[in-house]
Amino acid sequence: MKRYFYLGLIAMLMLIIGLVTYGAYLNQRDEAQISDRMSERTIPLQGSKAKIRNISANIMLEGVNLYSDDKTDVIALIEGRITDIGVQKNDHVRKGEVLFVLTNEQYPIKIRQAEIDILRAEGEIIRADNDIRKAETELAHAKSNFNRYDQLRDYSAISLEKYEEMEAIYKESQITLENMYLQKNQMIEQKKSLEAQKEQLLIESAYSRVEAPIDGEVLILYKQIGAYVAGGTALALIGNFNNLYISTPMEDKEIRRFSVGQEAVLSFNQKEFQKVYDIEYEAGNKGNLQTFNARIVEISPSLDQSAAIRKVIWQVDNSSGLLEPQTYGNVTFEMKSMNRCLTVPLSAMADVTNTSVFVWTADGTIQRRNVTTGIKDGKYIEIVSGLKEGEVVITSGTNGLEGGMKASVTFKSEED
Repeated sequence: MKRYFYLGLIAMLMLIIGLVTYGAYLNQRDEAQISDRMSERTIPLQGSKAKIRNISANIMLEGVNLYSDDKTDVIALIEGRITDIGVQKNDHVRKGEVLFVLTNEQYPIKIRQAEIDILRAEGEIIRADNDIRKAETELAHAKSNFNRYDQLRDYSAISLEKYEEMEAIYKESQITLENMYLQKNQMIEQKKSLEAQKEQLLIESAYSRVEAPIDGEVLILYKQIGAYVAGGTALALIGNFNNLYISTPMEDKEIRRFSVGQEAVLSFNQKEFQKVYDIEYEAGNKGNLQTFNARIVEISPSLDQSAAIRKVIWQVDNSSGLLEPQTYGNVTFEMKSMNRCLTVPLSAMADVTNTSVFVWTADGTIQRRNVTTGIKDGKYIEIVSGLKEGEVVITSGTNGLEGGMKASVTFKSEED
């Protein structure tokens, strides 16, 4: 019995081994057939030839910050109470135009007191002149007596004591006259100082008329009529937004095609322009179709210096008054100058970094190739190196493609 049991067990094991071996054979054969079929399969794709084209560079930014170099506060230079405001919010003003009038009751009093002090000083100077004339008379008399006594002394007609007394009187008269001249000069200087004080008061009093420091628009009125302000207080904010500026960082390889002075058309992908200061829209606002002229005014560091990243400053013509210093999203710079270069459609780029494409080769297969790219205009991108004119790149279905796959390529009519 045992012998029959073992024989049956051996037969069963041999059957199982045979079934597993046959299954593995069938699976290997199917995989080989699938592999053969896949190697013979031709994938239908769309393509485009690398061509020389004229394109204008487009620079697309998610957001930019516009700022003004010409915005300032209107400052009160003296303390006083605001008694008149000659403008309203959003008014256009010219430099030197009177915006506020301040009243300070102390200035007329101080100016009048300065005038009284000046008149008093003038009276003192007149009295000093009179005293000087008297002292000059007394000095002349003392000098005459001294000369006469000096002659008498030569003849021993007077005593030495009398001569010395007359000499002392003469010298004292000289000193008195000199002191009077010094006092008069001091009075003259005092008068000049009082006149300077009065002039300063008049100048400060003129500051009661607060003028616009620049041409521009009244953006904010900080103070209203009746407010008492100290010197140095900001009364209003004025901005001249005819020219606004944008500062953007760019890679060296992107900016190499540009130069200071080049112009671009600036557009915004949004339905309207929000105005920070609630200023009324100017005529001609086209919403998201509105465009603005921009110009490169600075590249830093300059292109003759080595740098990986450069700062580009753009000046934006805002004479329409639609833009304000704030952040705007989805902005496009379309350069006005054209560049003739080797290009392929942007859809040919096989990665987000725009560094590789799939090329359709002469044997009907595709190969992944690294390329160096340059400017782009939203439809085409410049090929700096890695492709030759006439080579075919794949423009559809690049996801999942691998080098060596066979493909059939069709072209759009404009790409034939």
